[in-house]
Amino acid sequence: MGSLSSAVLGPYLSLWLKSVGLSFSEIGLVQGVSELAQLLTDFPTGGLADRHGRVRVYAIGSSLFGLGLVVIGLSRGLWGILAGASLSGLGSALVSGTMVPWLYDALGDRKRVKEVLSRLKALSGPARFAGGFLGGALAGFAPNAPVVTAGVLAMASGLMAFLLLPDNRGKAELGYSGILRRGLHVVLENRGLHLLLLSSFLLSFTGRAFFTFWMLLLKAKGLPDEALGPLFATMLLSTSLGALLAKKLEPSPKTVALTSALLGVEIALLGIAPGLWESVALLFAVEVTLGARGPLMAVLRNDLIPSEVRSTVSSTLSTLGSGFTAIANVAVGLLAGKSGLGTAYLAAGLTGALSALPIWGLTFLSAPGEGGNIPEKPGGR
Repeated sequence: MGSLSSAVLGPYLSLWLKSVGLSFSEIGLVQGVSELAQLLTDFPTGGLADRHGRVRVYAIGSSLFGLGLVVIGLSRGLWGILAGASLSGLGSALVSGTMVPWLYDALGDRKRVKEVLSRLKALSGPARFAGGFLGGALAGFAPNAPVVTAGVLAMASGLMAFLLLPDNRGKAELGYSGILRRGLHVVLENRGLHLLLLSSFLLSFTGRAFFTFWMLLLKAKGLPDEALGPLFATMLLSTSLGALLAKKLEPSPKTVALTSALLGVEIALLGIAPGLWESVALLFAVEVTLGARGPLMAVLRNDLIPSEVRSTVSSTLSTLGSGFTAIANVAVGLLAGKSGLGTAYLAAGLTGALSALPIWGLTFLSAPGEGGNIPEKPGGR
């Protein structure tokens, strides 16, 4: 349901904001307000999930995120839209660091966690494919229809989670402030997490180059505008193939390092590929790699986090990741403006390849509590 909501929303939020008369700078302000609201509340809301229940906090967060979209979709003035953006940002912060920690502790078997995450990723491909076309049909009916529909779907996701999923939490007896202090201590002291953060910083340049500029890169190589929508929807399906491949792979530091290096190489090749069709093939390869790497990385990261503060630490890492993304957005944009998209992609790909080295470094850690958080049960059951 969440994947469908995201796909229906697609690019139509910006198109709706433009249609009600907002300037490009005001659209940027709306996005900035949402991101700032998430950045400021991500860490403390992670503590709420560990203290009061991860499913409960996810349900509230997904509902607030959806409500924010509905407010934006029904508003025609800047102040109402900013209010909706603030709600959505707070909702995103509440959602962050909830469901993967919940799944990890609910199953108690890292092999099953990887299998479930891979299946979810595989299922999200067709859901997002259908959502992309649904969003286009809704936009033809009314420019705000995709935004409102995406909001309703997000609220439905929160309600479904609350009704269907048994809750779990961290070490509630620590109290809220104790959970936050414990979470900060883990982030500051855990050497494995430091290596993952370094890798995340390097990979953020790769991600920003890909997600922000791929359409512009292909248009510069001759892709017609009318082909962008179908290409995007089809690319989403290729993510499912990567997720199916992940089911066959071990979520070890070496495997995640290799997929990280592969992702970097693919992005670098996008920068130097001479023709359109080579670039399209590389885009599909990137989506397959992302689909495989996502579940593996999720398991590996949670291997390093103690159960009692799993949501708090995950939210803290998300906050730091938002800072990395902000830096990468500026750096990649400046490089693309000065030297061209090809150079920006080449540089971002090289940093992505380098991001494999810190992850590979996890293989040399042997301190207690820095790996193997939960075992694999015999037969994965």
